[in-house]
Amino acid sequence: MNEDCWMKDRCNRIDCGGFCMRKYKLDYLYSQANITAKQRCHIGLHTDADGSDNDAFSKLKDLEQHISDFVRDGTNLYIYSPICGNGKTSWALRLVGAYFDSIWPKSGLECRALFINVPKFLIALKDNIGEVNPYAVHIKEEVGRCDLAVWDDIGTKVATSFEHENLLSMIDARIGDGKSNIYTSNLGAEEIHSSLGDRLASRIVNDSICIGLVGSDKRGIANE
Repeated sequence: MNEDCWMKDRCNRIDCGGFCMRKYKLDYLYSQANITAKQRCHIGLHTDADGSDNDAFSKLKDLEQHISDFVRDGTNLYIYSPICGNGKTSWALRLVGAYFDSIWPKSGLECRALFINVPKFLIALKDNIGEVNPYAVHIKEEVGRCDLAVWDDIGTKVATSFEHENLLSMIDARIGDGKSNIYTSNLGAEEIHSSLGDRLASRIVNDSICIGLVGSDKRGIANE
């Protein structure tokens, strides 16, 4: 068993001595999704002792258990909290991981999900005007085709007209095509309107299951 393998805590270890088809396919799916090796590891999540996020975590765990239906039905999810490190991005990654676990046996070598760090993407998008930016090109090519798109850290700053038009075009097309989206943000459902504008914010919030987190920062805490 390779102790550096990111799958070591979630595999049966039967094929560890040779070629592992599961790891090969999952590595490809995660790579196409722009998810790093560190982000692929199972993320344990827990609520605070006061149980403040019990209901939110229960809803997210239910979505995780029914992720195939979530994606098939084109469901959208908005996870928000002004508190950093309390599980927004971690839950989005867990949901993508659950989806990959459900599809890898029958999936070919194609992009099935995208993890889009929105601030990074918007910078890359502007850079791509003068010189080809591979990160921006990959997202633009696959965002209309993949089953699931995560828009991480959306609305962290007021969008320029260029940024707004690009985000609106991509998100609006996905919703119109019945494709699933997960958004994470530090802005509540009302606050995001001032950052992204009414039309884009309405598309994101009104077409999504909205789940707010209120628990404390858990970065660096070992858990399940």
